[in-house]
Amino acid sequence: MTFGPFNDPRPPPGLSGMPSPDGSFRPFDDEGGFTPAEIEGLAHACLESLEAALHRVDGWRQAGRCLEAIYLDALAPCARLLGHWWSCDISSFAQVTIASANLQRLLHRLSAEFCAPGADQPLGLSLLLATEPQAQHTMGAFMLAEFFRRHGWRVQLLAPHDGEEVLDHLRRDWFDAVGLSVSTGRQLPALRQLLPRLREQSPNPRLAVLLGGPLSGLDPAALQSLEVDLLGSDARETVKLLSQLINARKN
Repeated sequence: MTFGPFNDPRPPPGLSGMPSPDGSFRPFDDEGGFTPAEIEGLAHACLESLEAALHRVDGWRQAGRCLEAIYLDALAPCARLLGHWWSCDISSFAQVTIASANLQRLLHRLSAEFCAPGADQPLGLSLLLATEPQAQHTMGAFMLAEFFRRHGWRVQLLAPHDGEEVLDHLRRDWFDAVGLSVSTGRQLPALRQLLPRLREQSPNPRLAVLLGGPLSGLDPAALQSLEVDLLGSDARETVKLLSQLINARKN
């Protein structure tokens, strides 16, 4: 198994502090050059409208910030911040739903340009990326898929009803890797039953298996006993490590 650097479970910026996994409170650091005020400003822009969010991102780009940095260090923390506002009753469910929808629309608006380098230089590698079964929130998986596409991968993003639907797609096509999102420990019993079947039923005998999602950042130890090839890190690092693993198996 290969381990990438796990997502830092720091709370997102935008408030004076939020509880860390041990229950304590700690201050925020800047995320990749974006200040807490900037990320909070994006969250408020998403509450306002898609156009307001686009205007803020356009301003960052005109100031010289690249799309990868904006994806990783602004959009992803913004999504976490919106979730925190809802869990702490700072914003209503309706407000967070609207803001999250605008953030998702912002990602779709940037998608063609973000993925263009991969379309120009395809690697010939393919990934089946599945969210948690019946998931309501798919932004994290969508963003990871974007990074793989940007780096030349062909990606099929699946929001399955259950594990059987993942297996059905896996049997129908050739994939170099399959990635599964894990949100909570409640998924682990079903996951332990599903993982051996992925390799058994795939037409690719060298199928690589990736696990990621919220649990990989909050409690990576819970996933380390599972027989997978890679536990997800941040999106850029995950693409790098999985590409290296697949190429090593082919050579």
